[in-house]
Formats: sequence, C-alpha cells, structure tokens
Amino acid sequence: MSSMCLYEAKDPDTTHPEYIRITELIEKLKPKGILIERARYDTNPNVARLISLNGEKILPAVVVNNFVMITGRYPSNEEVRQILHVSDSLIERKTHCGCCCIPGFECDE
Repeated sequence: MSSMCLYEAKDPDTTHPEYIRITELIEKLKPKGILIERARYDTNPNVARLISLNGEKILPAVVVNNFVMITGRYPSNEEVRQILHVSDSLIERKTHCGCCCIPGFECDE
C-alpha cells in the first residue's frame, strides 16, 4: 500500500471547501486503517526545495512514497482512490436513498 502525506502551509485556510473535503475524507478513511498524514512543508526536504524554487504557491503538496506527485492543490477523491488503492465505496459519499432515511444523513443501505 502506498503512503500519502499532504504538506501544507503553516496556517492553511481551514474554511476553504477543498481543505474541508480532504479533512472529511481523511476522517472517513482513518477508521478503515487507511492513513493520509498531514505535515508542515518544512519537514520534507523535497517539498522545501520546491518551495525555495517556486514559492509557497506549490502548497499543498502531495507526496506518495517520498515522491512529490501533486503540487498547488489537494488530490481529488479519484486520485486518492487510485493512489491508495481504495474502493469507490470508501471514498464516495452515499446519497440519500429517498425512502426511509433522514435527508442529509448517509444511508446505511
């Protein structure tokens, strides 16, 4: 299994929709034993070197097995699924079934 780490700015915008999406995804995968780590950019020499050359605009940076794969954005759900070899059912949120469930909550079926 691959390991994924997100290198972020010292103070990321925690209200940004993409930050919220990736946070929810991390929390959803954690109980399944699939970990996506978060770290400050200055803890990885490869990311720090890229920042010295290009500035902080390359953040967030996604590192997989010590290889910088994505810069300047968070990975899409599909990219996370492919990189970590995770099934669609673990990544995509179930939609409301329209029968017995309460709208706004995930269905159990």
